[in-house]
Amino acid sequence: MKLSRKRRRELRRLRKEAQELLDQQRVVLGHAGGVLHEAGRQAKRLSDEHLAPRVDETLETVRPAVDRGVATARRAADNVRRFSMPFVAAALARTIRTLDELDSHEAAKQVRGFGERTGYLKPEKKKRAGSWIAIGLGVTAAVGVGYAIWQAFRTDDELWVAPENEQ
Repeated sequence: MKLSRKRRRELRRLRKEAQELLDQQRVVLGHAGGVLHEAGRQAKRLSDEHLAPRVDETLETVRPAVDRGVATARRAADNVRRFSMPFVAAALARTIRTLDELDSHEAAKQVRGFGERTGYLKPEKKKRAGSWIAIGLGVTAAVGVGYAIWQAFRTDDELWVAPENEQ
């Protein structure tokens, strides 16, 4: 496409004007950014000087009522927990027994774990054979020591035979 000289001049002039307009817009936007930055700093200062103290005063005024409400809610929750705990524990124990009767030991174990985690059930005491063995050995040792002491202090007349006089 061939352009006439006149059209080329007009396009160059238009391009030059567009470039000048873009440069002017960059300058204006740069100034606008500086103004916005300063406005933000001023807003923060005003907030720190005027708004923050009012908010703090309001919070200090409201805080006792909120604290009382929270304490009341906690007491109510504790009372509900204290009242419902025996019923929930009994229901969990019944569920565990039923699951054991149905040979669903894994489900019973999971329900028991839930009850122990939440504090409704006490952990099941584990049976330890080692403690019974230790008790048995202790009793056996005590019996052996007792027998040895009895043998040492028994009065056996046959052991103390007086020598006969040979005349």
